Amino acid sequence: MKEKKVKKSDLEAETLVEPEVEAPKKGKKEKPVKVKKVNVAKENKKREKFTSKYFKKFSGRSQDSYADMLQADYKVAIKRAELMSSLQPGDYESPIIITVPDAYNQGGKDTYRLDKKPDGSQTLLYDQALVTILFFGADSLFYYQANIDHRNGHIGFDVAGEFNYFDVVHMETSLKYDHPDRPKYITLDLEVGLADGVIVPFHLRNHRIHEDYELPGLITEHEQIVLDTIKNKVRTSRII
Repeated sequence: MKEKKVKKSDLEAETLVEPEVEAPKKGKKEKPVKVKKVNVAKENKKREKFTSKYFKKFSGRSQDSYADMLQADYKVAIKRAELMSSLQPGDYESPIIITVPDAYNQGGKDTYRLDKKPDGSQTLLYDQALVTILFFGADSLFYYQANIDHRNGHIGFDVAGEFNYFDVVHMETSLKYDHPDRPKYITLDLEVGLADGVIVPFHLRNHRIHEDYELPGLITEHEQIVLDTIKNKVRTSRII
């Protein structure tokens, strides 16, 4: 927006009044407010100890403190995604977060826990995850992926990308087992093929099969939201 030019006559007509400055009051000097320093190393050790104890048992009652810790990690990931994709909060709809178990370090091992909530529902948690965040813009999908170690809050191996909905020429959804006879995991993937031949894969599920925890159906509600949103955006972009 251009600034409005001020005529010379307007400037001459203005009366400038200097603000009154109060003289400093005599008395005791105010002590500076001390800022409590956070010992990062100490906090990380406390976090690692808490997470180790939390995942020691395969199942147990959920704790809000761990849920809050997860949300804090996701907020940091969203900020990193915005920086890498040059995004502002007004550029996209509410982000959708997808998590699948994945060890942070090569050759490492993630740990599972069956979280039991007060309402009777259950959630399968893991202490390390591959996190994908989808930001749906008006014409483009911005995606971000990173590994998060919830034991200490470390985030790494960041990848950010984007594509126009109109450039999608193929979408394939696959539901697979890791072993035909004795399966341990069920995976759900979505591959998006672009006009230039690039294929963008999205890992929506890597579920560990357990007798005490069954999925509510073929596709969970959260997975259905992801699939419906991406496919509807692409199909709508083709309507002229």
